[in-house]
Amino acid sequence: MKQSLIALMNGVIDYAGLFPPAKLDLDTAIRNYAKYQQGDNAQMLSRFIIPASRLEELSPYAGELFSPERPFSFSVLGRETETTDHYHAAIDKVITACESFNAAHPNSVHTDMLEMKLPKEAAFSHDSELLKQIMDDTARKLSASAAAPATIFYEGFLDQSWKKDVEAILKAVALHNENAPSQNYATAAFKIRCGGVEAGQFPETGQVGFIINRAREHNVPWKGTAGLHHPVRHYSESVQTKMHGFFNVLGGAMLGYAHDLNDKELNEILNEEDSGQFKFTDEVFSWQDYSISTAKIKELREVAILSYGSCSFDDPREDLEKLGLM
Repeated sequence: MKQSLIALMNGVIDYAGLFPPAKLDLDTAIRNYAKYQQGDNAQMLSRFIIPASRLEELSPYAGELFSPERPFSFSVLGRETETTDHYHAAIDKVITACESFNAAHPNSVHTDMLEMKLPKEAAFSHDSELLKQIMDDTARKLSASAAAPATIFYEGFLDQSWKKDVEAILKAVALHNENAPSQNYATAAFKIRCGGVEAGQFPETGQVGFIINRAREHNVPWKGTAGLHHPVRHYSESVQTKMHGFFNVLGGAMLGYAHDLNDKELNEILNEEDSGQFKFTDEVFSWQDYSISTAKIKELREVAILSYGSCSFDDPREDLEKLGLM
């Protein structure tokens, strides 16, 4: 692999084998994760994604799969809520679950990331101050526990007023991060959903590009999720729609940072279906006339474009092999 591709793919895949379309049982998924950790291209693997409510189901695997000598890292999910009160109750349950899990398996597990949908009444409010208050309250709870996740990814909804919703949430995250707690807490970030199991769950490239550029403008880090199994945008027979590619989304975002691309320019990259247009060398990654250095990719992967969730760890690697990139 060329160094620019290594930088792009290093620790980029959060393994979501429990979720559709794979929807594996827990035993198969966690054993897959353990195998991937020890296998080829393990450097591409990041955390295991699991609902916080299911953490205790992992206890039988302690010692066999995870141990102080071989700790596992988890990104935990909280449940979706309608109201702010229900949201805070869900956060409390996440923290309790993480504390119990970590106490049962000291130094063997790390529940360092949390993914939560904002409560619908707040997500649709367009009220950045209200959203910031929710984030501030959440951060205080998380920072009070060393076992609670240090980074939280907030997700909104792509409904009728999605542009206003996204703008309000990203503004709130940016304001929150300016004065967030420092003890046991790292940052808030955004989660961009790029697909699902049905055609209607795949956002248009214009929506993805808008969110990526607004996140850049507000200096908000983000991760992707769903629908990013393959490197390049293509039509999928299984869902009867075009799927986004991780070269398009992650690479396009990188080039957006490097060249201050506007929405139209970024959308051209997001719409690219010719894998040959994405080029990797040891020094740079490029698409047509735009390029970004390997050093800059490494920097952005640390602070801005963090990871993406995929229910398959095999599909991305197999596709990269078919393209002759690894």
